[in-house]
Order: sequence, then C-alpha cells, then structure tokens
Amino acid sequence: MAPMRALPCWTTPRCRAFGLLSWGFLLAAGWAQASPGLPTEDDFFGDVPMVLTVSRLAQPLQDTPGAVTVIDRDLIRQSGARTLAELMRLVPGYLVSGYNGANPVAAYHAPVDELGVRNLVLVDGRSVYSSTYLGGTIRGLYMISLEDVERLEVLRGSNSAAYGANALFGVINVITRHPQDTIGSTVALAVGEGGIRDAYARYGWGDADASHRLSVAQRRDNGYRFVNDDARLVTLQWRGDIRLDARSELVLSAGYADNRAGEGVPSTASGHFDNPERDVRWRSAYWQARWTYQASVDESFQGTLSWTEEQAEDDFIYQFPGLQGVVIDFGNRERRLHAEFQHQFRASESLRWVWGVGLKEDSAVSRPLFFRDGRIRQWDARLFGNVEWSIADDWVLNAGLFAGENGGTGGYVSPRLMVNHHLLPGHTIRFGVSTAQRAPTLFEQFADVRYFFPNGTFITRTLFSSGQVQPERLVSREISYYGRFPGDGLTVDARLYDERFDREIRTMFTGGLGRDYVNTDGFRTQGLEYQLRWQPHAGTQFLWNHNLNRFRWASPANADRSIPPRRFSTLGWMQELPDDWSLALWVYARGPMAWRAVTSGLPKDRRVDLRLARPFRWGDTRAELAFTVHSLNGSRQEFTLSRPVVFPRRAFASLHVEF
Repeated sequence: MAPMRALPCWTTPRCRAFGLLSWGFLLAAGWAQASPGLPTEDDFFGDVPMVLTVSRLAQPLQDTPGAVTVIDRDLIRQSGARTLAELMRLVPGYLVSGYNGANPVAAYHAPVDELGVRNLVLVDGRSVYSSTYLGGTIRGLYMISLEDVERLEVLRGSNSAAYGANALFGVINVITRHPQDTIGSTVALAVGEGGIRDAYARYGWGDADASHRLSVAQRRDNGYRFVNDDARLVTLQWRGDIRLDARSELVLSAGYADNRAGEGVPSTASGHFDNPERDVRWRSAYWQARWTYQASVDESFQGTLSWTEEQAEDDFIYQFPGLQGVVIDFGNRERRLHAEFQHQFRASESLRWVWGVGLKEDSAVSRPLFFRDGRIRQWDARLFGNVEWSIADDWVLNAGLFAGENGGTGGYVSPRLMVNHHLLPGHTIRFGVSTAQRAPTLFEQFADVRYFFPNGTFITRTLFSSGQVQPERLVSREISYYGRFPGDGLTVDARLYDERFDREIRTMFTGGLGRDYVNTDGFRTQGLEYQLRWQPHAGTQFLWNHNLNRFRWASPANADRSIPPRRFSTLGWMQELPDDWSLALWVYARGPMAWRAVTSGLPKDRRVDLRLARPFRWGDTRAELAFTVHSLNGSRQEFTLSRPVVFPRRAFASLHVEF
C-alpha cells in the first residue's frame, strides 16, 4: 500500500462543500419546522430521552451542555454486539478496533489511544479506569456484560468540568438495569464460529422496598486469526436497591471478574523477540454503596463510596539477542478508593445547581514495574459545581467548574461554558467551550523497570519515568444541533468541533533500551459528526452516523504516526418482518487510517453485520432466538498491516429466555 498522507478531508473542495452543505441542511431543516400546521410542543417533547450524568443534573437532550448519544436496551439487542467496545460503533466519532481480539479499544476522533487512557468509562457512576501498566479503560470495556445494561449515555467531547481528570475524549456512562425490572430468571446462550461460547444467567427477587439482581456470565472466543488472543472471561455481579424510608434509598453493588487471554507475537514473526506468545490473567473485584436522600422536590443529597481491586499476572522469558533467559514480569496489584458527596438544589423554576466534594486514592504494588517494595499511592481531592440557568424562555446557560489537587502533579482547574438556544420547540443549537485534563497514571509517574540476569546481575534500566510529566490538556470548542421532526419520525444530532490537544504523554528513547515518559506536542482535530435516526413508519428504523475529520499533528516529527480516517460512518437498518421476525443490517465504513504508523496503515474498509431474530412466548415465558453474522462480507485485516491480524467472518446463534 502506498504511504498514507495526513491531508485533512476539508482540503478537498468536494469534501469541504459536502460538510458545509450537510451542516447548512441540518440548520435549515430546524428553521423549516416553524411553518404553520406542524405538531404541537407536546408532540416534540413526549419521548425526549432524559440523561443523568452530563452535568450531574437530570436533563432532556436539548438542555445538555454537549452532544450526547443514548443507546437503549433495544438498540443494544439489535446491534448484535457482544462487548461494550463493539457498541461504540453506533456512536458518531468513535473508531473501534484492538491490537488483538482480547483487548478491544474505542477511540474518539483520533487513534492515538489504543489502551483507552483518555476515555472515562463509568458503570453506575463508578470509574473502571486502571492506572498501572497497560491500564486505561481497555479491560473495563471488555468485562461488562451487556445483558445487565439498561442504556449507555455517551457524551461526545470532554467532561472534566463534571468528572475531573481523565474525562478527556468522550465519557461513556453505563447504566445497569434496576433490579425491580429484572424480577424472575433469565438464561442466555450464544454458540458459533471463532470459538464463541457465551453463557449468561440472572436471578432477580424482591419487592418495591428492596429488590436484588444476581448474574453470572461467561464470554469466550478465539479472537483474531494468526494472533495468540484466545480469551475466556467469567463475571459475577450483584446489585441491590433498598428503600430505607419515604425519602432515602441505598443502592449496593459488588462484582468479580476473571479474564484469561492469549498475548504476544509468534516466535516466527521477524524481530519480535521481546513479546513472545503466552497467557495472561487479569482479575478484578469491586463494591459500591450509593445513598440518596430526597429532602424535598427541589433538593437532594447523595453520598458514594467505592472500592476496586485489580490484579494482573503476566510474566515470560525474554528472547531478545544477548538477553535470553531474563525473566520479564508485568504483574501488579492496584486499588482505587473513592468517596464523594454531592448536593443538588433548585432555587427557582429557572435556576438549579449541583455541587460536591470528593477524594480518590489510586495505589499499586509491583516491584517489577516500580523497583520498590510496598504500595505506591496517589491521591486526588476535588471540588466541583455545575449550574443550569434558563436565562430566557428559549436560552439555557450551563456552566461548570472542577477544581482538583493531585498529590503528584499539583492543582488543576477545568471549566466549561455552554449556551443552548431553543430555535423553536424541539430544535436546539449549542455554543460552548470546555477544557479538560488527564492526570498521568501511576505507571507514567513512577515507572522503573529494570532487567537482571537470573543470577541477580543488573543489566539495564528500560522503561522509567524521571517524574517530570505533567497532565495532558484539551481545549474543545463546539457548535452542535439537536432536532426532532416527529411528523417525519426523524431525529438529528450534529456536532461541529475544534479540539486542541497538547502535552501528550509518551515515551522517548534515552539510549540503548531506555525510554522515559515525557510531555510532547499534541495535535489539533476539527470536523463535523452527525447522527440521523429515522422511523418512516412502524416497524422500520434507520440509523446513519457520519464523521468528516481534519487532523494535524502539531510537530512535523510526528508526521509518520497514527492518523484517523478522513471519513467514517455507520448505517443501520432495523426492519420488522412477517411472522414476528426482525432483521438488523449494519454497515461500518471508513477511509484509510493508521493506528500506529503510516507505514503499516490500513486501507479503506467496509464491514457488514447481520442479525435475524424471532421472539417466542409460552405462557409467562418469553424467549428470542437470533442468528448473527459479524463481517458478513468476509474477513478483514485489523489494526495494522505490519503482521497478519485478521478479524474473521463469524456466525453465531443465540437464545435468550426469561421466565
């Protein structure tokens, strides 16, 4: 393949004209709704989704300080996805892949984050971010069982104003199902090509005062072809919702995950002496308690405590010339403790706010990674506030501020200002700017990896941190539009963005095998993303995502690094068929791109997924049988062309039974 050039899409007249015409059409369509004889305001707002976590205030989509995509349980089912990362294909602006099949990644706009360290992923408000070697959210994305999910709320953009450090490129909030909605038993099975062997069982019990959900799941497959990435994940999850009295509620949750997966490169691969084939194991346990007190219709208080413990086991014998026999160990144990209190208050019909304080501690133990015994700790104290002010009937101002003090990098402040203008009922345009930061992980701050011969003789210091890294920073500007056309069954969600990212944290060679973590120049990305959801009549739905992207590295020295596709899109068609059958067809397309280096970049690609399903009912027992094919149009090269990494076409059958 010819070398890829990082030319922005909008440098071509055709692409630039298409983007401007698309944006103009969306705005003009909103103004056109002002003509006489159209549906009333009640028609527009009858089923507008409410989102819970953008500003920490429950808001309809037209009032949120940013563009939000909501994926509900029905869309999750029709997508045919097996993992949370696969679901992100339905969100405008997200690129989905993985350096192997056991480590999926979803990156927003720019493919510079194959470990998910710049995403924030929350599960019922609890962060699944990992702070040690190969950390980030890559494993958190993988371990979530979609059967337990009620919906996803994805803020497309930064949200440090509400959640602090790490809410940099996209915030994914996973909201699990309320136990009251899962009373009874559920069993689900999936079997198919590529070693797919999935199983899920759930039991829910209780009443309106106290309800519980207990689920156990297994997900396994053979990953990509020509790659050692077979994976088997087992999870156990419990959630209990307890009403203490008429005004207060306690939500408790706990879980455990055990993941075993292949890792490494075949020994026959040229030059890959430092990453041999092996099996790795990762285990995680957590608990969370959230107490809510509704003092009145205008005031509430909430307190949250959570604990998460993770352990990774990954060791092998080095085969690098001259270092044969050296044992490499990436094993570690890490822990996160988090406490938070928040107060929400409505001062008037036009003004309400939420504020709170929190304290978080990340810690880890690993002599191989940090060359020290005992636990490394890093604390972070925070104060946050968000205000929603209806300054006029058709104007809403959202202002947020997050101030923190990090024990390693010092203080930081992340503000946001967003103004929403309701052009007319059901049509909103937003203007705003926000800043965000990502704090260095524990490994980026304290890494000290040293190699020794088996007799204890010191060889060299390899990956380390001199302790000078500062938080990464993002400044984001956007104009976005949200509009509903109920007479046509159409919803339009568009975002025009300009994002400047700097102080990127990465390693630089210092001589020999040594690499140090430093801050470097970043990049700028500009573009237009939009989503159209259209239901022309009952039983037929279409979803269309499209992203036009302009990307530039700040330094010419990075010209050969990763670049996103200039265009990428998703088209979905969901159709009810005779005799209760249903069909879902998905097409994912993108232009040429590179995840790691331009020289091993991927050509343009198109993937087609198909799902055919039929529900059944026997008395009180409900069931659905489905047949799904991923990559119906054939196998495809994934992630990089430097070695064979092939996602195979695979079909599987699934059965879901509730009784």
